[in-house]
Order: sequence, then structure tokens, then C-alpha cells
Amino acid sequence: MKVLRFRIIFACILLYFLYVWVSMTGLGFVDILNLRHAGHLLGVLGTVFLFMQFVLSARIKKLEAGFGLDKMLNEHRFYGRIGLIMVMLHFILIATYQWTEHGRIFFNITILFGIMALLGITITAAIASTYNKFGIAYEVWKNIHLLNYIFFPLALVHVFLRAQPGTLLFYLWLVLAVGFLTLIVYRLYRIFQMRNNPFKVVEVIQEADDIWSLFFTGEKINYKPGQFMLIQLMRNGKRSSSHPFTISSSPTRERVSITPKELGDFTATIKDTKVGDLAFIDAPYGVFSFLNYETDELVFIAGGIGITPFMSMLRYIFDKQLKNKVTLFWANKNESNLCFRNELDEMQKEMDNLTVVLVMSGQEDWPGEQGRINGELLQKYLPDLENKDFFVCGPPPMSRAVRAELEKMKIPSHKIHYEVFEL
Repeated sequence: MKVLRFRIIFACILLYFLYVWVSMTGLGFVDILNLRHAGHLLGVLGTVFLFMQFVLSARIKKLEAGFGLDKMLNEHRFYGRIGLIMVMLHFILIATYQWTEHGRIFFNITILFGIMALLGITITAAIASTYNKFGIAYEVWKNIHLLNYIFFPLALVHVFLRAQPGTLLFYLWLVLAVGFLTLIVYRLYRIFQMRNNPFKVVEVIQEADDIWSLFFTGEKINYKPGQFMLIQLMRNGKRSSSHPFTISSSPTRERVSITPKELGDFTATIKDTKVGDLAFIDAPYGVFSFLNYETDELVFIAGGIGITPFMSMLRYIFDKQLKNKVTLFWANKNESNLCFRNELDEMQKEMDNLTVVLVMSGQEDWPGEQGRINGELLQKYLPDLENKDFFVCGPPPMSRAVRAELEKMKIPSHKIHYEVFEL
């Protein structure tokens, strides 16, 4: 709902701008259907949408706190795609107008800047949409994606050269240019802060066959249980790209930790991290925490390594001796994937308000629940669905399937909380 409200407000701002633009240019609404005017309008709107994708990906703390970084990055993709389509149509309509009216397409330095910007942004967008399919490494994709910080200024040069000083469009581009420069300064400042306040790896623990916990000490991070960090590791003199990981520790404890599973190029090397290695941490991010909601009964539904935010929350509840009634459903393929099992067993012994339901999908001799987490299983342990908040974290397909089951069970959408990253 927050994202929908954001889109509505943004749409209203654009409509108001359209009204002012039409009024000041003396064009009627019918006139803007003309190829040339329609092309110019799409160029204006497309540039504004492209600017918005930088705002949404800049990790501005105050803005992120209201939405959650996962949803902001999804919006970043939405605005980027819409903006790119509009700018493409702008080019097509203007070129078509020039060809039909003058018999040729004009090229000059102004148009050249626009074409370079369009080609660059199109290529980076194509790579961003397909890098998983072609096996492009995350680090390579991310570095290519950063080229948009060069291509968008080319677009601003293009529109500035087209605008007349003193006009509405000129001041709009001036605002966007100042805003873009501010975003760059903000991001550089955040990087400077991280580099000047490194954390140190103080312990590396193998939690399961392919799951490892890294523990860090450094400047105190004020985070809520369930939030995540962006981390770069400095190993053997090389600094990794930034990667998001849920914080598996609790704010009640001195050391901060993450618990990655070996799933990709970067996480496959987590076990090679050594005590004494440095880490650059940007945190906290995310709104996936029970502390953000007023509820006494919590249902945690985890798939695989999606247990990490729930371990942070459970550790917090345990340390604070909170009375929230908690039911944890945790789906895995087999027992070898069960990290934190001993700690969960100890928590169950100490906490009368905690119930843990382990579900195995690929172990026939498992004495407990088997298969997948569905509505039937949930209702078996939750006969009363009233006054409960449901938190879901796991692989995207699992998360979508569980949320669909909850919707079938008539759980209100404001009672279903989730965080999904599909980078």
C-alpha cells in the first residue's frame, strides 16, 4: 500500500507538471498528440522517471525506512523500465516527425549526447534484465550498472542544450541536475563513512554443511532484529562488491553477525574468510521486524537460510524475555541444512511461548512434518488465526507460494509481512 501511495503521489505531480507545461506553451491537449509535441513530452516524462530510479536506489535512510529497501529496488526497476520506454518512444517519434516533415533525420552535437545516453542506458538495462540467464557474475553486472551514473548526465546535457533559459523546462532540468549531484555526493559520503569505520572479523563458525556465520566487532550499529546489512569483505588485499545479508545476531548482543549459505560465487568463498579480515558494513536496512508492528502473536515462516532474520528476532525475544507467543515453521530439504538447531532446542526448553515446527521436503525418514508448508499444515498448528501477524522469508518461489496460501486462508494483507530480494 505504501508503494501504491507513492506511485499515486508521483503520478499527481507529473499530471500537474503536464497541466502547467501545456498552459505555458500555449498548446492544447489535442496539440500534444502531434508527433513532435508528443515526442518532446515523452522525453520530458522519461527523463523524470529515469531520475527517480536513481533516487530509489540511492539507499536514502529516511526514505527506505518507510518502504523497505527490497520494495524500493523493485520500484527502481519499475521507474527505470517506464522511463526507458518513454525515452525510446521520444526518439522514435521525433525521428519519425523529422523524416515525414523534412525527408531526413537531423544530427548534431545535442542529438548525439541524447543518442549516447539512450544507447548506454538501454545496454545496461538489457544486462540488468538478463545477467542471470547468461551467467554474468553479480560483480560484473553491478559495475556495468554503475555506468548509468555517466549515461544519465549525458541525457541531462542533451535536454539542457534543448531548453531555453528562463523556461519551465530549463528550471526543471536545473532541479534534476542539482538533485542528481546531491545523490552522488550522498553516496560518496556513505562510502567514505564505511571506509573510515571498518569492522573486523573476530570469529568464523560452520553452522551446517554449507552454512557459515561471520562475527564482527566495530562501531555500534543501532538495528532492529530482522534488519539486514550491505557488506564488503576485504580478503587477501582485495575488496569484494557490496552484498546484502540479513543480520542474524540480536541488537541485545555485543557482536554483529551474518549467516550466509553457499549459493553463488561470493557466498561460496565465505568459508575462506579469516579472523582479522576487514569488513565494510552499511546498515541497517529493511522493515522486516516484528518491532514495527503491534502484535502479541507471531508466526514466523522460513525456507532454508531464510531462518536468519527469525533467529535475530528469536534471540531478541529470548534475551529481552518478551511474552510474545511465537510459532516458527521452518522448511528444509533435510536435516543437514539445519543450522542453529541446538540453539533452537535450548530456546524451546527455556521459552514456554515458543513452538518450532520443522518441515522436511526431501527426507523420507524424518519423524516430523514432511512436504511443503501449506494452508493445511499451518491450520494444524494454528487453529485460531485471529490476532496473528505472519512473517515470511525464504527463496522467492517459496515465499510467493506461502503468501498465496495465506491469502487463501483469508489472512488480511496487512497481517502478512515479507522481504524478497531477486538480484
